[in-house]
Amino acid sequence: MAAEGKNKVARSLLDLQPTAILELFRVFPDKIKKPTLFLGFHGGSVYEKSIVWQGVEYLPLAIETEGFDILADGKLARPKIRVANQNNIITNFLQNNNDFKNAKIVRKRVSVKFIDDVNFEGGNPFGSADSKAELTDETWLMGRKTQESKIFVEFELNSPLDLESFSVNNRNIVSKFCYWQYRGEGCRYAGIPVERADGEPFLDPTGGPVVPKYRKPENADINAPASPIHFFDDPNAIWNATKDYIKGDVAITKSPTIFLPSTNPNVRGEPLKTVFVCVSGNKGQSPEGNPTYWQRDGCTKKLSACRKRFNENNLVSFASDQNIQSGFNAIKISGSSSEDNHLIPNHTGLFHSTEEGLTGHFTGEWTIMGWVNINSNTPVGAGVLSTSPRDDLNWPNTQFLNINSNTSLQGIEGKKTRGGKTNIIGANYIGVNMEAIPTPMKTVIPPAFKKVNLHTEQNGGDSREWVQYIITNSLDTSIPSVTETLPEQRDSLLSFIVNGVNKTPDRGFNLSNLGNFDSLTARKATNTHDPFGKKALPQTFMLGAVEYYHGTEGYDPVQSEAYTTSMNGCLGPWAVWNRAVNQEEVNFLYKTLRTPNGVTNPLDFAPRHYYECTGAYTGVTGNGLVAWWDANTGYIGDPADDVTGMLDIHTVGPYHLTGSGQFEGIQETYFEAPQIFISNPTPKFPRFGGFPGTDGFSYARNAQM
Repeated sequence: MAAEGKNKVARSLLDLQPTAILELFRVFPDKIKKPTLFLGFHGGSVYEKSIVWQGVEYLPLAIETEGFDILADGKLARPKIRVANQNNIITNFLQNNNDFKNAKIVRKRVSVKFIDDVNFEGGNPFGSADSKAELTDETWLMGRKTQESKIFVEFELNSPLDLESFSVNNRNIVSKFCYWQYRGEGCRYAGIPVERADGEPFLDPTGGPVVPKYRKPENADINAPASPIHFFDDPNAIWNATKDYIKGDVAITKSPTIFLPSTNPNVRGEPLKTVFVCVSGNKGQSPEGNPTYWQRDGCTKKLSACRKRFNENNLVSFASDQNIQSGFNAIKISGSSSEDNHLIPNHTGLFHSTEEGLTGHFTGEWTIMGWVNINSNTPVGAGVLSTSPRDDLNWPNTQFLNINSNTSLQGIEGKKTRGGKTNIIGANYIGVNMEAIPTPMKTVIPPAFKKVNLHTEQNGGDSREWVQYIITNSLDTSIPSVTETLPEQRDSLLSFIVNGVNKTPDRGFNLSNLGNFDSLTARKATNTHDPFGKKALPQTFMLGAVEYYHGTEGYDPVQSEAYTTSMNGCLGPWAVWNRAVNQEEVNFLYKTLRTPNGVTNPLDFAPRHYYECTGAYTGVTGNGLVAWWDANTGYIGDPADDVTGMLDIHTVGPYHLTGSGQFEGIQETYFEAPQIFISNPTPKFPRFGGFPGTDGFSYARNAQM
């Protein structure tokens, strides 16, 4: 955990023999147009070579720093950085990036004893590598360039809070805090209640969820505003001591002392309204200070709270007050290592397709979603997802994208063999720069092979800890628009999302390619450095295993035969789209299980069912979906052929995956409270401000001012 990492740092500072503290910097030249592009460097005074920390390389540059102080007088520090300008390298960076006018600088500090093992031959001799053990990051903005010469360039940095006389709509900027009045001055939200001020849902006294709803009185004027669109301005919504309220009812109270500004300075404005949700039926129980019967509608004052209320779907999700038993299909594969040799696999099972119609969808934008449970009984190098046969981590073994239990190339008596077993599940792919790279550029341009650590294996053979992958490949919009008419020549962005968390590594400061996945044109070209002339395109789509080939370089189909290494665990539902799914769809596909009435579940989250993709999310199954395997097995084609596999429930045809080896179908069960989606029509972009004659501004870049 991150907190434990901080504690470890604190203890290391009190060691009798503490190791040196390294000072690392990431410079983001343009956080607006190129938000993920950065240059990593360190001063080189403690360590003269490049340093790898948290999987990111920091180059050695001659630098001096001063002024990184915490001042007791309340003044904000303005530190300075002086960087050697040998061969005009910094000047070139400035010329290519608008003098760093939109630059952000992140300062990191870490003890030598915690840096990655890859920095040392044979591992870190000072301690144990820990990617979480770092001092708190400091974020600074580029204030100004104070000096520039052939010898050095000096920059002055500002704190994000040090923005003199900068205001929007006459309101000063305060970092990470919205101080507009919820539903009042500066905030124009008038929709249904979403959550309490602490972000928690509305709950009844038993802990069950409450779904807010507004009921018009039976004797109300037929022309009166209806719920939930206009209830905030409906006089019938004002709390009435004589009315019988039931769980879920919405009521409004008016402040006797706080009034909102009026456009007419001579007229007193409207009183501030507060919305409450009834959590227990009552009559005559005042909403104010009465949590047994009423809970106040509130806002967490975070950007995420605005996005819940102002969005494209105009829907708010609530958990219903009931429990139903549900579940999903899974396929158990018992891959294991031989008792005599952990490199020899037993009990293989897999599902695959070599249909060009399926692999051909990976030539443009695409998305792969998959659920897997993989445990520590998995043999070395076992595959979860494989698109090309490979042995260890290098070209031409990995030709496109693979997810497997990690291996490593190790030199033993001059021979390359697969490395010892690890508990890391990683993604391996061929990125940009697939041709040979000139030696002087190797410190700037990363090699073609890329590796991303996704998660660790679960302990034991019956663990119910599931992991969801969502891998998207989208065209890189940061590339100049001159290539818009030639999409096949554009690099693309490959993103890895694990259980809703983006694991995509920073692209680094790359002078020639802005994407992290090479263009289709480059992938279709025969690789001139490969004796078999292979191309960086998928050859298969395989789940649960990988085919391995022997040979001096690990992949030699002419001189060797393949064997299969299968995972130990379970496969859940998988799906493929020929487009990059958006963030709302990513959130939707990762279903958090909410169980009311004290029910305990073995799972905290579960796959979204195909039939659940309705309403605002029909695009999940209707827009670009290629195949959806719900982990249901059955006969493929004629049952007389006795060929079984994983069935595609979307096309019911060409994209069934053929099964081989040993596997069995199982069911994962759980209880859940079904989601209820309530219409909440609001403007897509919130009109912050609330001042006479102004429309405010939006958190979205493309919003109209």
